[in-house]
Amino acid sequence: MFAFLLLIFAGAAIAATTAPTVTVKNGTLRGIYSSQWEQDFFLGIPYAQPPLGPLRFKWPQPLNTTYNGTRDTTSYGYSCYQYGSNFNLSEDCLTLNGTLILSVAVIKAALKQILVVRPSGHQDQALPILLWIFGGGLTAGSSADPQYNISGIVKTASDSGQPLIGTPLLLNEGSLNARLLDQRMAMQYVLENIAAFGGDPARVTIWGESAGAQSIGLHLHSFGGRNDGLYSAAIMESGGPVGTSLNPLPFYSVAFENLTRTVGCWTSSNQLGCLRNLTSQQLFNSNYTVVWNPSVDGTFLTAYPSTLAANGSFVRVPILTGANSDEGISFSTHGLDNSTAIFDNLLYWCNYALSPPSITTLLNLYPNNPSIEPPYRDRTNTTYPGYGLQWRRDAAIGGDLVIIGQRRKTCGEFVIGGINDVYSYRFDTPLWNATAPVSVYHFVNVVFSFQNISGALGPLPEYESYKHLATCIGRAYASFVSSHQPNGAVVEGEYTNGNVTGLPLWPKYDLSAPKNMVLNANGSYVEDDTWRREGIAFNNSISRELLA
Repeated sequence: MFAFLLLIFAGAAIAATTAPTVTVKNGTLRGIYSSQWEQDFFLGIPYAQPPLGPLRFKWPQPLNTTYNGTRDTTSYGYSCYQYGSNFNLSEDCLTLNGTLILSVAVIKAALKQILVVRPSGHQDQALPILLWIFGGGLTAGSSADPQYNISGIVKTASDSGQPLIGTPLLLNEGSLNARLLDQRMAMQYVLENIAAFGGDPARVTIWGESAGAQSIGLHLHSFGGRNDGLYSAAIMESGGPVGTSLNPLPFYSVAFENLTRTVGCWTSSNQLGCLRNLTSQQLFNSNYTVVWNPSVDGTFLTAYPSTLAANGSFVRVPILTGANSDEGISFSTHGLDNSTAIFDNLLYWCNYALSPPSITTLLNLYPNNPSIEPPYRDRTNTTYPGYGLQWRRDAAIGGDLVIIGQRRKTCGEFVIGGINDVYSYRFDTPLWNATAPVSVYHFVNVVFSFQNISGALGPLPEYESYKHLATCIGRAYASFVSSHQPNGAVVEGEYTNGNVTGLPLWPKYDLSAPKNMVLNANGSYVEDDTWRREGIAFNNSISRELLA
């Protein structure tokens, strides 16, 4: 099924109907029509000048040419350079198509792409836009990955009477902030041209998971909170503005020296010029790996997000954000049997350099009792060979530090900042084929968000509850993209049916009584967002320490 979907996107298995065309600022584009999805695809649309030669490592430059005749946009552009990939790679991948990845050796070589998918038959409507930014550990990913087939959620939105246009901005943030500016350039291109596709530029929702959600969190705090109207709402899954290590420029001095020595540019009088004169393959073949995180540069990021949020310096738009129950399972260290082992692990963990007093406080606030309070999936004291006696404890601390705590903090900050439309969730469904110890760890929600378009859940009756949950999530997202609330259509100020999405009525986040929607295949429900209150509150209080 994966390969079949890829063939569809590549132009095979497409019905022989009149090809859709649109005219944008740079000329006319010819796409393809999918009879299976009843959607129009426009693939490989350039949105900036290729970051080659003297433009390598620089902030993106807008297109300065027009198309001669009609430009064919019926197949994906290249995937960006990355190690361990089977995709077609090139440094020339600043296209609206489906991939944004960056070779860790190419530093700021803006490697991003988007795919424009619209439901066919709605050309006369100004449809809302959903712009996807995927994660990948800051180093990997591609829109050629069938996990990110956005046709599923576009179809679910249309079937629920809330059609939208999907544009997966499949991006991977990287060194300094050039790639964040690449993302911003793509948003600008969408804003200026989406009307030609039948989209409403006033209703653009940016949506991302993991590093994609982190990117969105940084955009929400960019340029001192200046709102340039590039988007009107945001969905952040398992990530946000806090939790990413924003390293100062001196941090990269050694990395830059190692890179230039590796490729023979260290002794050059113009090291950047030397790097720009290398071929893409020379840089890629260096096999020099380091994650180039964003930095507080005084322009895109004028301060750390925690400081900006405290000052109210962020873009005020409706948000829907959440995390998986056991996020920390993906970041925890196995083999930790006691408090001393966890203490030593946290002291050097992920370069956050937590201070000893902070670690001591965390250990006091997170006792070794995995049988109480979510998001513990295995609410027993069961041990598993190789995991260690206190791995659940370490996972709870790590998950709250990186993802879960900031979800709660971001909700609070936006409510305090005057945003009425803030919605929070806890995704609490393990994969259908999960083995012990069963957990709802990082990334397992993505197949549900994308409507199980891969068919991985199978046709068997026992999987119907999983399929139902995916559809419910798709309907809720479509509602949020359309009207900035996830509860379906509203008539005369009231919801037509509190259960119209298949979920219970999703409450707005209220600091006096904070609530999460718990997304569970056995029956979703609303919970009090107060569990692990003291531990998460302390985590959030030391966020500046984590980012310093």
